[in-house]
Amino acid sequence: MPIHIDFFHPGRLVIIVARGVVTNDDLASSFRQLIESGALHYRKIIDISSPSNPMSAEDIEGTAARFRSLPNAAARGPLAFVVGPGRAAENAMRFAALTEGERPVRVFHSLHEARKWLEQQPVGVPVPGAPKPSGP
Repeated sequence: MPIHIDFFHPGRLVIIVARGVVTNDDLASSFRQLIESGALHYRKIIDISSPSNPMSAEDIEGTAARFRSLPNAAARGPLAFVVGPGRAAENAMRFAALTEGERPVRVFHSLHEARKWLEQQPVGVPVPGAPKPSGP
Protein backbone atom coordinates (compact mmCIF):
# COMPACT_ATOMS: atom_id res chain seq x y z
CA MET A 1 0.00 0.00 0.00
CA PRO A 2 1.42 3.42 -0.89
CA ILE A 3 0.15 4.99 2.36
CA HIS A 4 1.75 3.86 5.60
CA ILE A 5 0.35 5.04 8.96
CA ASP A 6 2.09 4.83 12.34
CA PHE A 7 0.20 5.67 15.53
CA PHE A 8 2.14 6.88 18.57
CA HIS A 9 -0.62 6.83 21.18
CA PRO A 10 1.37 8.00 24.23
CA GLY A 11 2.43 11.16 22.35
CA ARG A 12 -0.90 11.46 20.53
CA LEU A 13 0.85 11.63 17.16
CA VAL A 14 0.13 10.04 13.79
CA ILE A 15 2.74 9.87 11.05
CA ILE A 16 1.45 9.20 7.56
CA VAL A 17 3.86 8.56 4.69
CA ALA A 18 2.67 8.41 1.07
CA ARG A 19 4.92 6.97 -1.62
CA GLY A 20 4.14 5.95 -5.17
CA VAL A 21 0.74 6.13 -6.81
CA VAL A 22 -2.03 6.93 -4.31
CA THR A 23 -5.57 6.02 -5.38
CA ASN A 24 -8.93 7.09 -3.98
CA ASP A 25 -9.25 3.57 -2.55
CA ASP A 26 -5.95 4.08 -0.70
CA LEU A 27 -7.27 7.35 0.73
CA ALA A 28 -10.55 5.74 1.76
CA SER A 29 -8.68 2.95 3.52
CA SER A 30 -6.51 5.50 5.33
CA PHE A 31 -9.59 7.48 6.44
CA ARG A 32 -11.10 4.30 7.86
CA GLN A 33 -7.89 3.51 9.68
CA LEU A 34 -7.76 6.99 11.25
CA ILE A 35 -11.40 6.86 12.32
CA GLU A 36 -11.26 3.29 13.65
CA SER A 37 -8.07 4.03 15.57
CA GLY A 38 -9.75 6.81 17.56
CA ALA A 39 -6.83 9.09 16.69
CA LEU A 40 -8.58 11.71 14.57
CA HIS A 41 -7.88 14.32 17.26
CA TYR A 42 -4.12 13.53 17.38
CA ARG A 43 -1.43 15.73 15.86
CA LYS A 44 -0.56 14.48 12.37
CA ILE A 45 2.46 14.62 10.08
CA ILE A 46 1.75 13.75 6.46
CA ASP A 47 4.93 13.14 4.48
CA ILE A 48 4.27 13.52 0.77
CA SER A 49 7.80 14.57 -0.08
CA SER A 50 8.18 11.98 -2.83
CA PRO A 51 4.90 10.72 -4.26
CA SER A 52 5.17 9.71 -7.90
CA ASN A 53 1.63 10.68 -8.87
CA PRO A 54 0.32 13.82 -7.12
CA MET A 55 -3.42 14.19 -6.70
CA SER A 56 -5.55 16.37 -8.98
CA ALA A 57 -7.18 19.59 -7.76
CA GLU A 58 -10.53 17.77 -7.76
CA ASP A 59 -9.09 14.99 -5.60
CA ILE A 60 -7.72 17.56 -3.14
CA GLU A 61 -11.11 19.25 -2.85
CA GLY A 62 -12.83 15.87 -2.51
CA THR A 63 -10.44 14.85 0.26
CA ALA A 64 -11.09 18.10 2.15
CA ALA A 65 -14.85 17.56 1.77
CA ARG A 66 -14.55 13.95 2.95
CA PHE A 67 -12.76 15.05 6.12
CA ARG A 68 -15.37 17.75 6.74
CA SER A 69 -18.15 15.17 6.45
CA LEU A 70 -16.75 12.91 9.16
CA PRO A 71 -18.92 12.69 12.28
CA ASN A 72 -16.00 13.90 14.42
CA ALA A 73 -14.73 16.53 11.95
CA ALA A 74 -14.63 19.30 14.55
CA ALA A 75 -12.23 17.26 16.69
CA ARG A 76 -9.49 16.91 14.06
CA GLY A 77 -6.04 17.60 15.43
CA PRO A 78 -3.33 19.81 13.94
CA LEU A 79 -1.77 18.78 10.65
CA ALA A 80 1.75 19.32 9.29
CA PHE A 81 2.59 18.40 5.70
CA VAL A 82 6.19 17.61 4.75
CA VAL A 83 6.74 18.21 1.05
CA GLY A 84 9.45 18.33 -1.57
CA PRO A 85 9.46 20.63 -4.57
CA GLY A 86 6.82 20.24 -7.26
CA ARG A 87 3.17 19.46 -7.54
CA ALA A 88 2.88 17.63 -4.21
CA ALA A 89 3.90 20.86 -2.45
CA GLU A 90 1.28 22.78 -4.43
CA ASN A 91 -1.34 20.19 -3.47
CA ALA A 92 -0.45 20.39 0.22
CA MET A 93 -0.68 24.18 0.12
CA ARG A 94 -4.04 23.93 -1.65
CA PHE A 95 -5.38 21.48 0.97
CA ALA A 96 -4.03 23.69 3.78
CA ALA A 97 -5.74 26.75 2.30
CA LEU A 98 -9.03 24.85 1.95
CA THR A 99 -8.99 23.65 5.56
CA GLU A 100 -7.02 26.26 7.50
CA GLY A 101 -10.03 27.56 9.42
CA GLU A 102 -10.91 24.07 10.64
CA ARG A 103 -7.78 23.29 12.69
CA PRO A 104 -4.09 24.30 12.65
CA VAL A 105 -2.42 23.25 9.39
CA ARG A 106 0.97 24.18 7.87
CA VAL A 107 3.24 23.03 5.06
CA PHE A 108 6.97 22.39 5.63
CA HIS A 109 9.97 21.31 3.57
CA SER A 110 11.68 19.80 6.62
CA LEU A 111 10.49 17.01 8.90
CA HIS A 112 12.38 18.64 11.78
CA GLU A 113 10.56 21.95 11.35
CA ALA A 114 7.20 20.18 10.99
CA ARG A 115 7.73 18.26 14.25
CA LYS A 116 8.91 21.38 16.05
CA TRP A 117 5.77 23.31 15.02
CA LEU A 118 3.47 20.37 15.70
CA GLU A 119 4.81 19.89 19.24
CA GLN A 120 3.68 23.45 20.00
CA GLN A 121 0.10 22.72 18.89
CA PRO A 122 -2.51 21.36 21.28
CA VAL A 123 -4.01 17.95 20.58
CA GLY A 124 -7.63 18.11 19.46
CA VAL A 125 -10.39 17.14 21.86
CA PRO A 126 -11.78 13.63 21.38
CA VAL A 127 -15.50 13.54 20.68
CA PRO A 128 -17.65 11.64 23.17
CA GLY A 129 -18.66 8.30 21.67
CA ALA A 130 -15.70 8.24 19.25
CA PRO A 131 -13.61 5.07 19.23
CA LYS A 132 -11.02 4.94 21.98
CA PRO A 133 -7.41 4.91 20.72
CA SER A 134 -6.04 1.43 20.62
CA GLY A 135 -2.48 1.00 21.69
CA PRO A 136 -0.19 1.42 24.68
